[in-house]
Amino acid sequence: MKYTNRRNRGFTLIELLVVISIIAMLAAGAFGAYSKIMPGIRAKSVASTGKGIHTMMNAWAQDHDQAYPTADQSSNEAFRELFKAKLMDDEKPFAIAGDPWHKNSPSGDGKGPDNDFGVAPDFQQALMPGECAWAYVTGHDGSSNSQLPIMANAFSEAVGVYSPDKTKKGGVFQGDKGAWVSVSGSAKVTDLSKDYKVMEKKGTRLVDVFGNDWGTNPDNVKNPEG
Repeated sequence: MKYTNRRNRGFTLIELLVVISIIAMLAAGAFGAYSKIMPGIRAKSVASTGKGIHTMMNAWAQDHDQAYPTADQSSNEAFRELFKAKLMDDEKPFAIAGDPWHKNSPSGDGKGPDNDFGVAPDFQQALMPGECAWAYVTGHDGSSNSQLPIMANAFSEAVGVYSPDKTKKGGVFQGDKGAWVSVSGSAKVTDLSKDYKVMEKKGTRLVDVFGNDWGTNPDNVKNPEG
């Protein structure tokens, strides 16, 4: 009788299929965990960048009777003041990687700023439509409640509301997280509610940070141009 050493033969087709199936399941689980973790990691990085912008806004306020820049139509207007005051010389902090607000950016690649500021004293080329992915709350000054929001990653077309679709404006964190900065300069990342709003606890209730219950005038919340 011919004897074959099992150690010397290869895997059978069934054994290979079982191994491949196990690897596929492990990979799917890892990808699922990765997909859930990444929006939070990216949002924390974005919030940190926002804190840096806020530092420059504070410097601007020091020279303007403690009042922050104002904006009538869009956040771009307020942030452009930082370039006029020569407090900023780089548009890149106003970009958020992968944000659809950059889709029609002047750079032509959909990635945001081209770092063309224009000329002094107005620097009108700074933060053109598509170069900013930050929303701004206008009307704050040194007397404002420190817990009120002053910046956030830009919303959907409905200001104060994000999108679960990463290809749509307000969807860069896939309806999972919101990155925002308070008047005090505190940078936060908040889980979104079921209707994709930034909610924080006030007393015993969860309230919309960008709504009247928190103390924010929704009319003062300005999305960027894009």
